Amino acid sequence: MNKTSEQSRPYQGAMYDIVLTFGDSITQFGGDPAHNGWVNSLSHLFERRMDVLNRGFSGYNTNDARRVVHLVIPRTKNLSGAYSTSAAATTHLGHPFPNFSPKVQLLLIFFGANDAVLKPGYQHVPLDVFAANIRYLVSLVKDPDSEYYSPETRVALITPPPLGERLYNRTSATSDVNPIKRTNAMAKAYSEAVKDAANDLGVPCIDLWTSIEDRVHRATIAEQASSGIATSPYDGYEKYLLDGLHLNANGNQLLSKLIESLINSNWPELRS
Repeated sequence: MNKTSEQSRPYQGAMYDIVLTFGDSITQFGGDPAHNGWVNSLSHLFERRMDVLNRGFSGYNTNDARRVVHLVIPRTKNLSGAYSTSAAATTHLGHPFPNFSPKVQLLLIFFGANDAVLKPGYQHVPLDVFAANIRYLVSLVKDPDSEYYSPETRVALITPPPLGERLYNRTSATSDVNPIKRTNAMAKAYSEAVKDAANDLGVPCIDLWTSIEDRVHRATIAEQASSGIATSPYDGYEKYLLDGLHLNANGNQLLSKLIESLINSNWPELRS
């Protein structure tokens, strides 16, 4: 995790405020309790504090994200250009509704796994375009000239995980769908692009690629030291990846712990 240039500030939100997760299928499936989904774990972490919204879109890359982001992140400026986080009071059947709108206190952006598909895969996004898209998504809430500018919103990026190539290829071979070609080298390149963007923009980043990769390699070295041979048929990635691409229960648990650590280090007021 890289350091953020933002200063911690006291949490002054309310119990109707939001943690917003925006990503691809790894985010969407993060709501699956069968695999200890990381988004579900966030809901538990913030229960009685804030609501956690899962806005994961299976199959999406960052080009797709740019097309739907205006439906995901709330607009904060009215037509006159004035900044506001309050909605006009409304009534329904004579009953007044509160004149507030929830604030996004934390935005987690988690793309790259699909962008890193090899050409000519339809999901492929060139690395430079991907990096520009990540910067654009962050700028929507960080740029004072943006219609979505939200100085209260804390933003963090998450890199794509590594690809367990043997496990992914085995899973793809048994699928009825034409296999989409991926490599771990490409996953790493797109992970590095996310880290570079986070460093340039001064926002924290969870390096999920390295976190899993290091654990897999340490386990493999330990196996070789004890038995003289690595016994995992899938190079150890099956410990954290369900199908070589998506997180399994262990992978989700790891990501949940990384997010909690990031919050405690950068924005402890969210947990106070």
